[in-house]
Amino acid sequence: METREEIVSKLGLIRENILGFIQARSRQVALVNQMRTAKLIQQEEYSDNTLSHKSFKIAFSVMVFSSVAILLGDLLYVLLFGAVNRLFSDLFFEILFISGFLFLLYRRMKGSKDSWIYPATLIMGGILLVFPLRLLLTPNPITIILLGLSVVATYFIIQNKLDLMIALANKTIRSENEQHLRDYQAVVTENQRLDLAYQQEGQLMERFRDQALAIGQGWYPKDYYALDAVEYLIHAFDNFKADSIKEAINLYDTHLDRAARRAFEMEMLELEKEQIINQERMIRLQEHANILRARQIAETQEAAVASRAVTNELENIRHGR
Repeated sequence: METREEIVSKLGLIRENILGFIQARSRQVALVNQMRTAKLIQQEEYSDNTLSHKSFKIAFSVMVFSSVAILLGDLLYVLLFGAVNRLFSDLFFEILFISGFLFLLYRRMKGSKDSWIYPATLIMGGILLVFPLRLLLTPNPITIILLGLSVVATYFIIQNKLDLMIALANKTIRSENEQHLRDYQAVVTENQRLDLAYQQEGQLMERFRDQALAIGQGWYPKDYYALDAVEYLIHAFDNFKADSIKEAINLYDTHLDRAARRAFEMEMLELEKEQIINQERMIRLQEHANILRARQIAETQEAAVASRAVTNELENIRHGR
């Protein structure tokens, strides 16, 4: 029969392994909390072959045509009547309208889904179209020349400036897509590193559990591989409250009944499922939890990590990475 000192020595070894198990599990929880969802966001480049673009091109053409016609008419007034104030006021008005239109057009090219953009551009174009329509109502050689020059100027402006805007918008989209890809790859790489560390901690937990079981084989009850239980048993032997492991266990059951310990274990399970970031509370609960049941919880968590890894891999495959 083993002496009190021998039992206390073995209990101390079991305690060390339980502590190692708890610390490894706490590090696993920290690793899980550091993992992030990897989601690749890629925006399609703007296409000039869509019906929407053709509608915007028409609206832009109307605005440019109207603006050129207004400016040419104002220049004619300046030459004939010296109406400089009218030229500057109209110029300010046109710059304001065209700048607003270009801003809305650029937003649409960048992928904005705002439904009000298209009606707003039509309204702005319609307002500027009032002056050319008035010229058409009073046809004469001068107005015909003005309108003809406006059509030619509009053609060259549309050909160059609209293509330049499309190129600028697509360049920005490509740059953002590249940044999103880099961010995604960084998250995937970091998650892989964290997952590897998680698996290593799991292996360490297995080793601590197996060592504790080997030490207690044949004499230590399996329901009491918890830090709180072992420390109480050591205390009972050190203070001569018990002469055998059976007596010490009975004292412990009196001190903390089985239902209370199960309540601690269930609370820890809920914390694991919800991945609550509260490591101090987790450590305190693990002091009362049986490491054999805790390993079952860890295996559930490992399955969740594996599932996350598979999801990330499928995401990579779907996007051809």
